[in-house]
Amino acid sequence: MTVEAPISMIAVGEELELDIYALAYGGEGIARYKGLIIFVANAFPGDRVRIRVQQVKKRFGRGELLEICHQSKERVAPICQQAEECGGCSWQQLDYPAQLQAKLSFVENAFQHIAHLKQVRVQPVVKSSPHLGYRHKIQVPIQQTAEGIRAGFFQRQTHEVIDVDTCPVQPAVGNHLFRLVRERMTVYGFSGYDEKQQAGQIRHLIIRVGLHTREVMVILVTRCKDIPRLDAFAQDLQKTIPEIVGVVQNINERSTNVILGEDFRVLTGRNFYYEEISGIRYRISAGSFFQINPFQMPHMAEAVLRAAAINANDTVVDLYCGVGFLSLECARHARRVFGIESVPGAIEDAQANKHLNHFSNVEFLAEDAGCGMKLLAEKGLHPDLVVLDPPRKGCADALLEKILEVKPEKIVYVSCNPITLARDAARLTSGGYRIRQVQPIDLFPHTYHIESVVGFIRKK
Repeated sequence: MTVEAPISMIAVGEELELDIYALAYGGEGIARYKGLIIFVANAFPGDRVRIRVQQVKKRFGRGELLEICHQSKERVAPICQQAEECGGCSWQQLDYPAQLQAKLSFVENAFQHIAHLKQVRVQPVVKSSPHLGYRHKIQVPIQQTAEGIRAGFFQRQTHEVIDVDTCPVQPAVGNHLFRLVRERMTVYGFSGYDEKQQAGQIRHLIIRVGLHTREVMVILVTRCKDIPRLDAFAQDLQKTIPEIVGVVQNINERSTNVILGEDFRVLTGRNFYYEEISGIRYRISAGSFFQINPFQMPHMAEAVLRAAAINANDTVVDLYCGVGFLSLECARHARRVFGIESVPGAIEDAQANKHLNHFSNVEFLAEDAGCGMKLLAEKGLHPDLVVLDPPRKGCADALLEKILEVKPEKIVYVSCNPITLARDAARLTSGGYRIRQVQPIDLFPHTYHIESVVGFIRKK
């Protein structure tokens, strides 16, 4: 039994020397001191560190790393010169095999301690190859300072942008493009965003790149709609980088950390780009979701299909279907597929992708996941398989209840958050299902994030 330390025994501001023995989901190192768990950012298992206590709670504390007294054997030199200050890739200094092992433990611990499913066996993580240059969606904040425009990424735990010339997890064309935008913005007299003053013109640059098509789409997120010479700026970018198939303006006038607003306007070219994954061609519009690591998408589809064990007579419902990636993969094997997605633009893409690839056994509905399931049930549809790919917050209780009411033979849950995945898995297993596969897939090298594919089958 762990004895809790009295709070008075550890004071904020106190300096301690600690051994890091594990990593927490979120990326922090974990140490113990007098029965208290201490979280330390930028520390890895095997490190002995000197910290300054920043926070003390009843069951845990948090410390600022002051010095690495003894370095873990799993520490490596960072790939990026700005790794120490950039908040993007917090695990660059952790050897890649150690990253995979840590991510496996996150998934295992979530099933054991949150879902209380002790017997679930988690497969080894499918590593990303390559683990550099994999990020094919790039979101670059543009900030106005007294010294001029900064374009790069946020400094760790701040809203201050650091200028970045090259990011090793982005493709070469993305690095070229954000350097070009920073340079040309100054030439055109545009201003970056000042969050404190709620002023400036351009808030974010978003770059989306097709791995197999090499097509590039640029999205300029602006604070206001009318910006003189913005069209000419867009045409200049397209002329300089021929791979650009379209430049789109997104207007976000709100004071918010949410990057995109609701209004899109084409400045030049088209408002979508094409990508190809495993022989299927996808149209992807500016506001539609698509995985940032296309190198791993065939592995994701393979894991889903293996968990689904689809037969030729199956009817499939794909919830949170986006532009139809998993819907069309399932349609290669199933009798009928229904894709449900609440974002109208993504459903337009999904419809286009259905026709582009000549699928006749797929239907797409622009509905909330729960409403879509209810509509299909009212029409007498009883799916053999339900595929779920929800956002990080997981599924609403009402949706899980509806799925349990419909009683599909199989469920495949795709998740980017082990915590909410385990919570929802506990609900599904208590509702009459057992887990037959858990396959983590590393879509996000050099970060703590991990994708998982979980197959459920209804108990007889």
